Amino acid sequence: MLRLHHFAAIACLQGTLLLGNMPALGQTSGNVSTEAALPAAISPDITGIVDLAETSLPVGVGYLSPRGQSELQASWLSSVELPLYSEPGGDHWGWIWQGWLIPNGQQAFAIGRDARFTMVSVDSSLLAFPVLEAREDGWLQMQYTDGGSAWIHSNQLNERGLELSFYPWEDRLAEAEVLYLRNEADTQVLRSQPERGRNVLSLVSPNSLIEPLEIQDDWIRVRITRPTNGCEALAGASEEEGWLRWKDTEGEVLMLPSREACAG
Repeated sequence: MLRLHHFAAIACLQGTLLLGNMPALGQTSGNVSTEAALPAAISPDITGIVDLAETSLPVGVGYLSPRGQSELQASWLSSVELPLYSEPGGDHWGWIWQGWLIPNGQQAFAIGRDARFTMVSVDSSLLAFPVLEAREDGWLQMQYTDGGSAWIHSNQLNERGLELSFYPWEDRLAEAEVLYLRNEADTQVLRSQPERGRNVLSLVSPNSLIEPLEIQDDWIRVRITRPTNGCEALAGASEEEGWLRWKDTEGEVLMLPSREACAG
C-alpha cells in the first residue's frame, strides 16, 4: 500500500512551487535535473482499484473526474498528467502520469498493477478520485489509496493532458437519475420537511427506488417508489415524496448515484 509518508525522504523541490511555474516531469525547482525516460501510457488494471461505493468508507466532499465524459471506468487515467503536492502551497512530490504514479526521483508505479488505488463510482460507467477537502483557495485534497492522499490545485487541472473538474457531491446527487442508500443494513426516515421533528412520513429501506428532486443544505427531497425490483416498480407499488438526509452531522455522504443504469 502506498502512502504519502512513504515518500517523505524524496528530495522533490528546493522550495515552494508557485502556480504557473509547474516543473517539467522529472525536474525540481532548483538547478538539479533528474530527467528520466517516461513510461508509455497505460490503462489501469481495474482489478487493482478499490471502489469506495462498494464499501462503507467515507467518500469525501466530492470527486475529481474528466470534464464532460463518461463510460470510461478508470481508463481516463491513461490521458492524465496531474502534478501532486505534499500540502497546499507545499512541495511538489510527484505525478499521476498517463496511468502511472511517479514520485519524484523514484520508480514509477503502474496504477492498479504495482499499486492498489482507491476510487469511487459516480455512475454505472465512471470511476473518479474522491476529494476529501476542497479549500476556497483552490486546493483539493485527493485520495488515491485507502490511506494515502495528495494535494492538487484547481488551476492545474487543465494545463496538461485530459481536462479534469472537481464536482461536489451535492451537485452530482441533484442531477442523478436514481440514488441508493450506502448502508444496506439500515433505513432512513422520510420527513415532510427538511428538518428533524414530528414530521415523520415513513421509513425508507435500501431496496426502495429513490429519485432526487431538489437539495437543500444537508437534505434532499426525493420521490420514493416501493416495492421495486431494481429500477422496475412491482405490482401495487406506490410513490411518496419527502425529505431525506443525504449527509450526516459529521459530513459523511449517506447516499450515492445508482451504479445501475435505469431506462428513461
